[in-house]
Amino acid sequence: MKNIREQFDEHFSKENLTRVFQDIIIYSGGTGIDNINQYTFRNQQKEQIEIISRKMKSGSYTFTKYKLSLISKGRGKPPREISIPTVRDRISLRAMCEFLQKRFSDSVNIELPQSVIKKIKSGLETGVYDGYVKLDVSNFYPSIDHTLLEKQLNKRLRNYPDIKRVIFSAIKSPTVTSSKKDDKPSELGVPQGLAISNILAAIYLQDLDKLLSKIPNALGFRYVDDILILCRHENAEEIASLFIGKYKDSNLAIHCPKEMPHKSKVSKISEGFDYLGYQFDSFEISVKKANIEKLKESLVGIFTSYKYSERQSKDFLTWRINLRITGCVFEDKCKGWLFFYSEINDEKILHKLDYYVSKLCKRFGVDINPKKFVKAFFEISHRKKQTKYVPNFDSFTLEDKGKVLEKYFGYKLKGMRQDQVEYAFHRKVNRQVKDLESDIKDFSASG
Repeated sequence: MKNIREQFDEHFSKENLTRVFQDIIIYSGGTGIDNINQYTFRNQQKEQIEIISRKMKSGSYTFTKYKLSLISKGRGKPPREISIPTVRDRISLRAMCEFLQKRFSDSVNIELPQSVIKKIKSGLETGVYDGYVKLDVSNFYPSIDHTLLEKQLNKRLRNYPDIKRVIFSAIKSPTVTSSKKDDKPSELGVPQGLAISNILAAIYLQDLDKLLSKIPNALGFRYVDDILILCRHENAEEIASLFIGKYKDSNLAIHCPKEMPHKSKVSKISEGFDYLGYQFDSFEISVKKANIEKLKESLVGIFTSYKYSERQSKDFLTWRINLRITGCVFEDKCKGWLFFYSEINDEKILHKLDYYVSKLCKRFGVDINPKKFVKAFFEISHRKKQTKYVPNFDSFTLEDKGKVLEKYFGYKLKGMRQDQVEYAFHRKVNRQVKDLESDIKDFSASG
């Protein structure tokens, strides 16, 4: 078995860094503070990867400042601050993320929201619990204490100060709109939007997660900064107090259930509750109302952009609506609204959404025949591996990709090389998939 140093060096070998760039980073959008995009970087790829490999292995790599991007969280809420790294730093962060996931795999488990929901469903079906505790951590990522984080990293990296040094270089690097000489390093928090943000947050909470999994006569779940505990109602207040205190010891504040019941809550299961965008009402598992409205807004947005588009392509409109309805498989991941809400058992919503789409077709005077939410849900639930109803872009041939570019994006393929077709297809689909993800991000009321 490889030791830690060998594992680290393997992740930062030139071969692995080249794979990370070519398979992942080359298609991601956004430029860092140096304004160098993936295409420009490709011209200097060999030298840059050699620098990353050498400096990471020696512990002397220093991260560039991040570019600030503000993401709206809706009316009346302060925007989320996202840090955009340079292409070179993006490669380093992705390789570091893969290293940390491997190193901490025994103590840290980052689950998909659907897997968490599946376990909640099983817990509710037992009928053992009549109460719940829902807790929301306030300002989670910006509150992570660097000293406490180092203590948690020491559980697997105690004797490797050089590895920890580059990790802290990544999280201390300031996020700015424009670089100034007096920009100070961050002394608190982990920037959001980096490849290592989630794994570092999970490492920070590993002891608390262990405690969460061992509450007597209760079932505990955490997804990022949202905690849910199914328990006996008579024990709920005590459990809530325990966790509010434990999180306080880790310099994290939890919204008080009494003062902010819309954020944190202690109640009976029979009264219903929501978690990760799902709505639980006795045995009915549905989608939180606000999240249905968000999807409807995005559907209206697609029809509106068609209405004001110069070329008004019905084919492109149908393709975009279908993608919004079915989701897709892309980069080995299931993407989209229905995949996210694949654990619901309330099919009434799906019929209503199909009716809503048909009303939009009439309202915008468009004679198209889009796919159906009801059928897509059935395919995802029962025929996920075999279905052709939900597109799997990973299985598209070069010819398939060319057809998509020609038919929907107006490309002329004559004279295009294979790598140019691949790149153009990936960029275009990536853009559409980002829109799919916007339907489900901020699904919780997290602060």
